[in-house]
Amino acid sequence: MTKANKTPQKASEPNTNASLTPVRYLDSQRLQSPTSHDANLANCKTRLETVVKQLQDNYAKWHLAQQRGTSICYTIEAKKTKCLEKSQDEASSTYPDDLLLPCNKLAIIASIFGDIANNTKEILRQLRALCKLPGSAAETIFYRSWKLPQFVVFAKELSERYEEEALVKREVAENIAHSTERSQLIAYTTLWEFPEHVDSYVHLGFVLLAEEVSLRQ
Repeated sequence: MTKANKTPQKASEPNTNASLTPVRYLDSQRLQSPTSHDANLANCKTRLETVVKQLQDNYAKWHLAQQRGTSICYTIEAKKTKCLEKSQDEASSTYPDDLLLPCNKLAIIASIFGDIANNTKEILRQLRALCKLPGSAAETIFYRSWKLPQFVVFAKELSERYEEEALVKREVAENIAHSTERSQLIAYTTLWEFPEHVDSYVHLGFVLLAEEVSLRQ
């Protein structure tokens, strides 16, 4: 009996096409096209410029209101002091008619501080929204050295300081005319003239901001 010849087996060849099979990584992050990326950054830069301008304009308004309010406080202090001196000698009113106008003006100016504080809160919200834009906006330096989170930190502290100082201004406007002693008048005027929260530190912050965006104040 003869042994059956076995058909020679062809050696298995490596699958050269395996390496050409495209691999799909489902968890990989979808990349933006350069055009879309550039458009997002340009839009972010435009919105940031608008926000920075609003911050600077608001601070200029705050500074002007601070000066006008200080002048009115001195006017009220002078009128009220005369009334207090007269009331000690004769039965005269401590609320003369000419005191009403400066008090109303001071109340209007105090409301301006409240409006600026509220507007700064909205600016802070907008800056936080910019940080959440798709792409690398939050990590991009649009001016010299600040990234978007640094603008958020600046606006957050500014908003808190504005809010605290606006409450002080409202307190002075509501109570200075009701002072019964000279020392109270001086205290209220001083409280307005030398703010505790929006002070030289805030001014320095705006100097640094202006330097960052290359806009001289």
